[in-house]
Amino acid sequence: MNTVFLPSYSVGSDVYNQIPKICGAYGKTAVVIGGKTAISKAKDALLAGVHNSNIEIIDFIWYGGDSTYANIKKLAQNPQFQKADMVFAVGGGRAIDTCKTLCDMENKPVFSFPTIASNCSPVTAVCVIYDDETHGFKELYFPQKSPLHSFINTKIITEAPYEYIWAGIGDALSKQYETGFSSRNDEMSHTNALGVQ
Repeated sequence: MNTVFLPSYSVGSDVYNQIPKICGAYGKTAVVIGGKTAISKAKDALLAGVHNSNIEIIDFIWYGGDSTYANIKKLAQNPQFQKADMVFAVGGGRAIDTCKTLCDMENKPVFSFPTIASNCSPVTAVCVIYDDETHGFKELYFPQKSPLHSFINTKIITEAPYEYIWAGIGDALSKQYETGFSSRNDEMSHTNALGVQ
């Protein structure tokens, strides 16, 4: 018998106001890791979301520009990451995949805050890792679980360039084939990527 666990998410223009309620059980300090543009778009809303709550954002850190093991290792050694109780992964697929891999390796809670609608990274248990030197595809990394919750801020996403919406439509269309492959339950598939056990 298969069991399906759908990812936890919230959607709306003021969704960051739910951060204290949803993330509060995981600690009192958070570090935001993401892309430079993504952080600049989400920073004010994130700070407003935790204002007058028990959660403090202790730093905003650039993820390094690509989802590579070198960047993941560098982030793991960052004192602010080490001090934080949880990670807020902000941005697109590469930034969020970097954070998911990092937090899986370091056993730290991660919450996703997508700023573009181009991919499924904010709600999946699969990460694309790129080569440190060539920046071409290296491998897939499968964390134990998807982010604990995804905060989908519709205001931020609708202000992103429209090309990302088209990319998201293409990504969604590919899911019919991906789910068939991932749920075959053979040694070539990783069923945990879809939450199927």
